[in-house]
Amino acid sequence: MQCPRCQGTMIIDHFVDMATSGEIWMPGWRCLMCGEIVDPLIEHHRQLQREHQEVVGAISGSTARPPSPISVKSRKATKRSF
Repeated sequence: MQCPRCQGTMIIDHFVDMATSGEIWMPGWRCLMCGEIVDPLIEHHRQLQREHQEVVGAISGSTARPPSPISVKSRKATKRSF
C-alpha cells in the first residue's frame, strides 16, 4: 500500500485503543517514511468528512475542496541549534 500523505511504503501494524478501559488491538497501516497511520476508523471518519464537504459544496454551489494534508516534500527543513 502507498501512503496517501508522502507516497511512501506502508506496512501493517497493530495499535492499542487507549480510549477504552480495555486493551483492544486494532490493525492498521503505518508509513515507514512519514509515520502516517491509517486504520478502519480513521478511514471511516475521512470518508464522512469527504461526503459532508460534497453536500455542503452542492448546497452552497461552491466547488472548493478542503486543503489536502501537508506534503512532507513541501516542508522546509529548519536549522536547529542544540
